[in-house]
Amino acid sequence: MITRLLSLSPPVRRRLAGLVGLLLAITATYVGQGVLIAQSLARIFSGRPVAAIIWPIAGIAVLQLVRSLALAVRESVALRASGGIKKELRRRLTAKLLLLGPSWAQQGRTGSTQTSLVDGVETVDAYVGRFLPQMVAALVGSVGVTAFLFLLDPIIGVVVLLCAVLMPVLPLVSKRVLRGRNAAWLRGYKGLYAENLDALQGMATLKAFNASGRRGAELAKLAEAFCRDSIRLMAVVVLYLGGVAFVIGLGTAVALGVGAMRLAAGELTVTELLLILMLTAECFRPLRELESAYHSSYNAVPSLTAIFEVLDAPARSEGAQVVTGSGVSFHDVTFSYRDRDKPALHHFTLDIAPGERVALVGRSGAGKTTVSALLLRFFDTTDGRISIDGTDICDLPLDVLRSLIAVVSQDTYLFHGTVRHNLTLAKPDATEAEIDAAIRAARADFVHDLPQGLATIVGERGLRLSGGERQRIAIARALLKDAPILVLDEATSSVDAANESGIQQALDALTGGRTTLMIAHRLSTVRDADHVIVMADGQIVEEGDHTSLLSRRGAYARLVAAQEGAAR
Repeated sequence: MITRLLSLSPPVRRRLAGLVGLLLAITATYVGQGVLIAQSLARIFSGRPVAAIIWPIAGIAVLQLVRSLALAVRESVALRASGGIKKELRRRLTAKLLLLGPSWAQQGRTGSTQTSLVDGVETVDAYVGRFLPQMVAALVGSVGVTAFLFLLDPIIGVVVLLCAVLMPVLPLVSKRVLRGRNAAWLRGYKGLYAENLDALQGMATLKAFNASGRRGAELAKLAEAFCRDSIRLMAVVVLYLGGVAFVIGLGTAVALGVGAMRLAAGELTVTELLLILMLTAECFRPLRELESAYHSSYNAVPSLTAIFEVLDAPARSEGAQVVTGSGVSFHDVTFSYRDRDKPALHHFTLDIAPGERVALVGRSGAGKTTVSALLLRFFDTTDGRISIDGTDICDLPLDVLRSLIAVVSQDTYLFHGTVRHNLTLAKPDATEAEIDAAIRAARADFVHDLPQGLATIVGERGLRLSGGERQRIAIARALLKDAPILVLDEATSSVDAANESGIQQALDALTGGRTTLMIAHRLSTVRDADHVIVMADGQIVEEGDHTSLLSRRGAYARLVAAQEGAAR
């Protein structure tokens, strides 16, 4: 994991090397300070005048100033180092998520995914900025100080070394206990985040059904369970930190005790004993800081593992062929959604000629929307193939495939931003003339009457606009894309009858000359289709034009009669 993280941003390696140098410089200031304090105490104990410790005290002050500057620089360099890796992680995650598409995103909950991919990236700060450089600095610094103690007295050097070896053993023992508790904490955190996000997004529904109190009680129980998991985790961490403090105290006490006996035996001087006392603590200090850094970044390990699982997730294969036509064919396509036994499409075959308008109708669950999802490769077929002008869509790069298709769906999604931003998603380099032409063709002239015109913020999901206004912006966006293939997925389902006529006119302008796949519940919108496909249980049960299907008095005629009866 460490090698892979560092490979994300090569300049980070230089910054980490600089961090290690700063940490070693900080350790050197502590060692130098310890030596000067020991010498000052030795001079005082020997009865020398105060003037004899002026220069050591001045040296201590200088070392403290240097250490303060090094600590300040360390924080800045650490943030830059971790920031470089976070930036690259976010870039790669965004690109990979767009490549994986909706089929991958639908395998989990939005809140859980957001926790892993947003909060998970933030754990890089502690892992890269603190733990990695401290790991190297602790090893080098502790070895250096222990070697100096060996030079002063080999016996005490061995004592300190044995206690120092116990420090890495503690994480191995605590890791077994922490693994399960940390996993439970992470699951609880992700679950609580997901449930709170779900409640926030569904607040209007909760209020409408007078269920906000019950939902609040459920969230309170989840929060209580998460609190228990947090306490269980912290209990182990506190015990671990207590163990670290015990080992450090034991090592210092044993080293001082052995040193005192050797002083009494005349084998050490007072100055050497004071040096041993000061430097023993400095031998353990880098290791103590390493343990602190390790536990502050412990959550980074599962979080980064989850991130790399996303980056390593197999993406759909892509070829390099490019097509320019717009004929669409489904060849004996079968598809089943994840965790569903019954296929959504079963041996589905359909040919749409260039420029033809084909309507898919049928009851909910018949498989209509699945057809468009497979065409866009949000999912891949279980069996069969889909082609555009004879080229299998699996042989097309995804960006090429989707550049050929414009979509207007029943659930129009507008991003929190301006009207212009939402329109130019289809064509970032669109000119003002092109934008105006798309707005006029989509009957979306209302945008000019908004408070700031095209610069008006539409709100999250476009909620500051009505359903009909959102739909017309979506149509304008599709017009601006000017793709040869058009998918209309229940494009008028969210608007009232008064607005339907205007939107239908906009759709007529949009479909002109384009290969169009219309998915509709409102059968009034498909009367002018060149071909109508009636679907049930993922299969075609009837096909023909509107007039011929009515005359057969079959499934289509029954759907029309049912809607006309409901309208009365």
